[in-house]
Amino acid sequence: MSATKAMPGFAATQVAWGEIIGDIRQGALATARLVVTVAGCATLLLGAGVVASPEARTTLKAMLPVPAMLAATAPAEAEAAEVAAADAAPAPAVAPDPREKHVVQYLSRRYRVAEEATRMLVATAFDIGAQTKLDPLLILSVVAIESSLNPFAESSMGAQGLMQVMTRVHAERFEEHGGHLAALDPVANMKVGSAILRDLISRGGSIERGLQLYVGAGNLPDDGGYGAKVLSERARLALAASGKVDAAIAAGRAAPPPVEPKPATTAAASMPATPVGTPEATPASDAAPPSGERASAA
Repeated sequence: MSATKAMPGFAATQVAWGEIIGDIRQGALATARLVVTVAGCATLLLGAGVVASPEARTTLKAMLPVPAMLAATAPAEAEAAEVAAADAAPAPAVAPDPREKHVVQYLSRRYRVAEEATRMLVATAFDIGAQTKLDPLLILSVVAIESSLNPFAESSMGAQGLMQVMTRVHAERFEEHGGHLAALDPVANMKVGSAILRDLISRGGSIERGLQLYVGAGNLPDDGGYGAKVLSERARLALAASGKVDAAIAAGRAAPPPVEPKPATTAAASMPATPVGTPEATPASDAAPPSGERASAA
């Protein structure tokens, strides 16, 4: 009797526990869904942050293991990147000739030209010399004697610029530099004048003969002292280039005034033309013309 009465209570207890277990199971499933949802949202936010931040991408790559396939291709990619970087990198600047500094000091002081402008002329001469295999000190000595470093100098015969180039005779040489007005551009004038001088030295067989042709005295017995004047200045430039700037300036002051070259006479003009052509004849004069005021084959 008592056992029969106890059965309903036991059944009721079993039903209650079943309901509790079911509620716990449903709560666990709901919690798991919530955790998965939160984790997914966090992953999406993290991914967006990595995509937006280069620093985060770099850090993540460093933390994650590299797959074997990527590891195998990494050296080749790194080598390609190095080659690309080497191609993109600018070429190292060529160190200036150590002589340039002293040459600038000498020319600036001797001819009273601003050092900044003189530095540009000297650098140009050394660049031209390297490209044409012509002595840059010879180029500068011609510039000094012809124009005293005045890029706008012009003679009565039409010789213009630093190297007193006869523009109308050599107009075609200035075409690649922009036309005849480029004769007053320091760099263009030095390039054209140096090319003419180089060609004349090669044609004449020596620097002395090349200078004689350059000054327009190719049909005369001598150049009237022009070559000696240029070479003397070249020797002073070499002395200054060695670091003895004061000695070079003193040597220039102590040197006797050179004999100015005589312009081509009428008789000389009637002779066969020189390799570069003699300009219009000018009557000879006992008075020495000022620098640049003479006929020039250049």
